[in-house]
Amino acid sequence: MAYRGNVFRWEIYRADLEPHVGHEQAGESRPVLIVSNDEFNASGLGVHAVLPLTKLEGKTRKAYSFEVALPTGAVSSGITSIVMPHQIRTISRHRLLERMGRVDDPELRRAIEDRLLEHLGIEFTY
Repeated sequence: MAYRGNVFRWEIYRADLEPHVGHEQAGESRPVLIVSNDEFNASGLGVHAVLPLTKLEGKTRKAYSFEVALPTGAVSSGITSIVMPHQIRTISRHRLLERMGRVDDPELRRAIEDRLLEHLGIEFTY
């Protein structure tokens, strides 16, 4: 059953990403991080920009330089999750199943934003 509450940037949800095509991240129950801004999320368009997450445990690889590792337990107890900015996509809010948590750490948020902007080829001069 789809999540019915308000959706905010930096929240983590369990989402149904099936069906998938090719190398898209898939799964009927995959964590995703909301990255669309709150004004857009509340607009009533019914879609949200998300970054899929994957777990590090059980894999032979480490997080790539274009990914961001979240602290162990940030999404699920005892699990280290990796945010995948290179897999950004917009999904229907009907794919969101339940709220799992939130990324509150400003340094993690900045790292995720930086990797996302790098992936999209967007540079800012401060």
